[in-house]
Amino acid sequence: MNTLSDKKKLIPILISSAVCILMVAVAEMTGEKEIIFPEIAAIAIGTLAAPTQSWNASKLRMITTVTIAALMGMAVVRFVPFPQYIQIPVALTASMALITLSRTNFLPAISACLLPILLVTHSFFYPISVVVTTSLILLAQHILEQTGLREKHNFVPIKPDKALVKLRIAQVIISSLICFLPTANGRPFLVAPPLLVAFAEMTVPHSRIKKNMRTATIMMALCAFLGCSSRLLLTEILGLPLALAAAITCCAVMFAVDRTALYFPPCGAIAVLAFVIPLNALLIFPFAVTLGFLAFAALTMLTSDHVIKEQTETAHEEQEHAEALNHI
Repeated sequence: MNTLSDKKKLIPILISSAVCILMVAVAEMTGEKEIIFPEIAAIAIGTLAAPTQSWNASKLRMITTVTIAALMGMAVVRFVPFPQYIQIPVALTASMALITLSRTNFLPAISACLLPILLVTHSFFYPISVVVTTSLILLAQHILEQTGLREKHNFVPIKPDKALVKLRIAQVIISSLICFLPTANGRPFLVAPPLLVAFAEMTVPHSRIKKNMRTATIMMALCAFLGCSSRLLLTEILGLPLALAAAITCCAVMFAVDRTALYFPPCGAIAVLAFVIPLNALLIFPFAVTLGFLAFAALTMLTSDHVIKEQTETAHEEQEHAEALNHI
């Protein structure tokens, strides 16, 4: 029994690390940094490492949503000729609308949409990487399900009711306001897209992350530090391949996630994001991530309580409506 349990934990770590290594190695060999898709580490945590899938979404809807989100982000870069503090609210609105219309809660699509804006990406290597790496992770998930090493997720479409729409609007407005100062002052990488995903995940009613805020904060800070220190020490100072630094980082993150039993996908994306940010931002990045996460955590307390109240009211309205129909 212990051997089977260890295998269930080890296989996701190996698969996730292998996909990340392949992605970073190809980016390093081709010189195309846009190939690095940090959110793939988050998707790996949510679909492979977590005991149950982190999002209510089918495989087809996940790959479709994240691909469309990546293309929308590139479209904003190409066709919205305004500063980033304008482009980001546009991308946030588009990605939130996409997630809602997909009837899922697949929040990594937010990061997939925002990253091209921060990188000013024009290369189609980015959406190709998104499709390939996400497909590999979902294929691995399918194989694990078929072999009995992972329980299959049963997708139930999420109804976009009034409370959910209000939640999405609040998330867009608050995230846009938080992003304004860093982007307006020319420090867009202080607005890490996984932080916005984390905020969205924390503000849903009955969020598990909200109940484990201290551990989540430690994990975000630790993962940012792991990514930055690995790249700085192994690649920038010792001259070793970037893929090696990515391998060590991914393995360390996956082991940390398993050790804490807090399967918080954005922490994986934060670690890999350290491999695409400018070199001069490496030292400040872990501190910026920690402060940013704390700011979003504080705002979470205000937003989530309001949403719970809204959902309760909506549930009562639907119940009253159903009872009225039964009397007709």
